[in-house]
Amino acid sequence: MQLFSHIRITTRCIYINLCFLACMHTSLALGFGSMGQVSSSIGGAGVALKNSAWGIYYNPALLGADRRTKIGYSFGAQLKEQNILEIATNISGLSKIGSTLGDKLLGGAVAGGAVSINGQSVGGVFGDTLQNLFGGSTTIDSTAISKLGSSIGLSSSTYNDLEALGTALKGNSDAAGKLKNELLDAANKAGAPSLLTGILSSIDPGNIGELLTSIKSGNVNFEDIIKNTGGITIPKGADSDMDQLISAFETMKKAIEGNEISITSQNGLVLQIGGRQPTRKLEADGIGEVSVQESDNGRGAVAIGILPQVFASISAQIDPNHRRLIVGIGSGCDPKTGANCTFIEATPGGNGVSLKVLGTAQPPPPSGLDDYNKSSILTGNHTPYGVVLGLVEIPIAYGHTFYTRSGDINVGIAPKFILASAYRYNTPISFTDPKLDVKFDTNTIQMTQTFGLDLGVLYTPAFLPNLNIGLVAKNLNAPKINLSGSDGYVRLTQQVRAGVSYEMLNFLTLALDVDVLPNDTLSIVNPKSQMLGGGILADFAFIDFRIGAMRDLYSKAGEGTILTTGVNLFGFLDVSVQYGLGKNVTLYGFNVSNYMAFRVGGQFSF
Repeated sequence: MQLFSHIRITTRCIYINLCFLACMHTSLALGFGSMGQVSSSIGGAGVALKNSAWGIYYNPALLGADRRTKIGYSFGAQLKEQNILEIATNISGLSKIGSTLGDKLLGGAVAGGAVSINGQSVGGVFGDTLQNLFGGSTTIDSTAISKLGSSIGLSSSTYNDLEALGTALKGNSDAAGKLKNELLDAANKAGAPSLLTGILSSIDPGNIGELLTSIKSGNVNFEDIIKNTGGITIPKGADSDMDQLISAFETMKKAIEGNEISITSQNGLVLQIGGRQPTRKLEADGIGEVSVQESDNGRGAVAIGILPQVFASISAQIDPNHRRLIVGIGSGCDPKTGANCTFIEATPGGNGVSLKVLGTAQPPPPSGLDDYNKSSILTGNHTPYGVVLGLVEIPIAYGHTFYTRSGDINVGIAPKFILASAYRYNTPISFTDPKLDVKFDTNTIQMTQTFGLDLGVLYTPAFLPNLNIGLVAKNLNAPKINLSGSDGYVRLTQQVRAGVSYEMLNFLTLALDVDVLPNDTLSIVNPKSQMLGGGILADFAFIDFRIGAMRDLYSKAGEGTILTTGVNLFGFLDVSVQYGLGKNVTLYGFNVSNYMAFRVGGQFSF
């Protein structure tokens, strides 16, 4: 089991160093984000949504349009990953791939095997295959071996053991090809699963003799078969358990090209103090026409909020010269010196994963040390990039309405105090360094105090009073947050989002939001984000239901369209969920989306 115990150790090192700092990433800015359960459950739409308590975040102009007193609170988290988490849960499986093959093809037991070699029993479907190959004999002795040699056209009539037969096959391509065909026929006759037939088919006929040499003692070990035959291919679709391991190899390959995990938690508590409604008076002219005039526009609502938020992201930039999955195997293998090592390379492909020995297993074997040192992912100097940004926004917002003949024009402003801290890490690492020690200097953490400004507008046309059209510009002054531990900074760049909503039947609201321009993000892998989303809100007296969908037009993580939904019971209990319909990952045996978000809270209006 030396092969896969080494894979276990080195793969764990890869995962630890990719994920060790779940709060890292070089960064430039933040996306628009999401706050509260209502908008997050209707595709993130909130810029033109009047009956939400979170106008202070989405569009301060909403405080003029809906002047009721409101209280809202929300807590939640969002997870988005790309080619990292699946590796974590499959590390132990990768380390047991050899024994897994043995359990499936040998029945996991020796006693009661189908055939006996050198006094050792070989069971399971592989034992049945060998029994069929040797003409139904339950004991593979010199007589059975010699009979097989004759049937495939070898000139000698006597072979004392399987190693002698394997040696005779060297240089005899015709006999080797016939033996491979007979071996496959024997496997099919035994009812062998496609897992075994796929592995046997992948062995080069020139190495079929090495397969016999590997089992000469009767101690069948699939690690030895891999080593002696020069490599095998484990087919995809032949076995569900093996498919999970193949998927892990494929994910490792994809992680070399691009990897990331981001965690976001946006929470908040808001209080909107109700405004004063406008007063109207009736005016009549001399010919009997009566008109309604606004004598006083009243006062819009005022809101204050406390919005603590955490944004964390990590990815690893893999050394471009060290992107091959090469590991050293063997009892007592020392990869640094190459002593006692045979180096193999794992190559995921469309049909499975190939495990290939670099060079030949025949003595004297080339060590493959140069390939390992110059090309293996384990020996490169890779750079994890990451940042964690924690901030608390304290906005104070006001919205006011101007009543005109063409419709209501609401404007709002939300200056905000920002207390924030950000930390970045980007020190090169090597996965083979036993003294690897990543440390954060907490003494360098800096707190930044700054201010931001949001402006918004909402228009309700007189000819269609159920329609609302909104536009908001956030962080107009682009506040800057210093990065602890470096001379860099995170810039909260300007963001512009437009939204529309339509109210109907006194309880239904349709809403849609779109980022007018792409937003910068914390991510290196996904440096831009542009959201498009919307949904439907059904608001009843003591309960409401919501459903929607949204999509990031710039995302490379593969989460696809994100389904959103939520429900509110009696105001105080409100839950929303977001779930990506694109790429899935297998975590601890469960197939789940690589994008998930959950929020819980409540809101009241009166």
